Amino acid sequence: MRVLWTVAGYELLRLSRIKVVMLVLFLLPLLLIFILGAALSKEFKAEDVKITPVKVAVVNQDQSRWSGPLKAYLDHPKTKEILQTQEAPSREEAVRALQEGRAEYGLIVPEGFGEALLQGKPASWELIAGKDRGQNLIAETALESCLAYANSIQAAALTLGPQAVMTHPADTSVYTGVSESFITKGKLGNEGKEYTALQYYAVSMLVMFMLYAGMTASISLVNEREDHTLFRLGSMPVTMDQIMCGKMLGNGLLTLFQAFVIIGVTHFAYGVNWGNRPAILLAVCLAVTLASMALAMLSSLYCRNIKSVTMAFQIVIMLMTFFSGGFVPQVGALERIGQFTVNYWAMQSILQSMLDGSPQLVLHHVTVLAAIAAALAAVAFAAYRKVGYRE
Repeated sequence: MRVLWTVAGYELLRLSRIKVVMLVLFLLPLLLIFILGAALSKEFKAEDVKITPVKVAVVNQDQSRWSGPLKAYLDHPKTKEILQTQEAPSREEAVRALQEGRAEYGLIVPEGFGEALLQGKPASWELIAGKDRGQNLIAETALESCLAYANSIQAAALTLGPQAVMTHPADTSVYTGVSESFITKGKLGNEGKEYTALQYYAVSMLVMFMLYAGMTASISLVNEREDHTLFRLGSMPVTMDQIMCGKMLGNGLLTLFQAFVIIGVTHFAYGVNWGNRPAILLAVCLAVTLASMALAMLSSLYCRNIKSVTMAFQIVIMLMTFFSGGFVPQVGALERIGQFTVNYWAMQSILQSMLDGSPQLVLHHVTVLAAIAAALAAVAFAAYRKVGYRE
């Protein structure tokens, strides 16, 4: 164990003297976090969408009891914020208003609609879409509750019989408003919070550069072979296993220190809120470090020179960062591909922790991340036992 820590200490001392490595691992991620967070801050702000009221031409040819609830709904102040209705004498006039731009949507209620509805008979009205797809969608959505109420009356008439429905006056409370609001706005799974661009890219760059730290370990291992110093190390009273593990331990400690610096500087200098779950943050950093060292071992075993190691690491890490949404949040097929990467589960674990997500959800992400890191470590160990670390 003492030999292991000696090798690890020597590796840390050697890396600390390489200024380029220190700049790449510590300064570059902080610079990228600041640039990306500032440049893309508007992309992460949830802004209120202003709805322009839809001008609706209404042709109501029905004179039954149904006209009361319909009129109450269309005249309600909340409805008027969405629908600006205007009476039209006929369907032809409503169509003409749409064509001339005086209306954006049409509603035609035919004669006898209400009576057919109350008797459980087939009943229908006509909706005429305008030229603006967005305004059409708003109008359709606004009229859905009215249609749902009509469907409930028809269903009641079919189930209980027309007489049961006819003996009860039409309930207009659905349209005239209720004293209590049953709907509140909120965020899904984050207790009303949102992460900022600085938070998002702080997490993304943290994970990406922790994985890049593995490249320094791999280059160190390959460099021993290229400089033919591995043979001299083997002549010392240490085994190849101790040399390999010592280098992995030293680079792993450097990776954890890198994470500590990035988290600390972004918190105190940039104001990034990393959440109130330090244990989760530590678990994620340990898992990413393990995955990074496993990738380092695999690349050093199968890549014969520093150039091939650098290229392999850059391709793998850039692809994983891209598909996981490290540069731009991904959706659809790209997001599903990203779920096979270390970056995705590491980022989601920290982001959900930042947003005070449910403990079960955060624990699920951390568990999957740990499983991926453990699988990579197992593969790397098996490859090492088979290939070995030698010139």
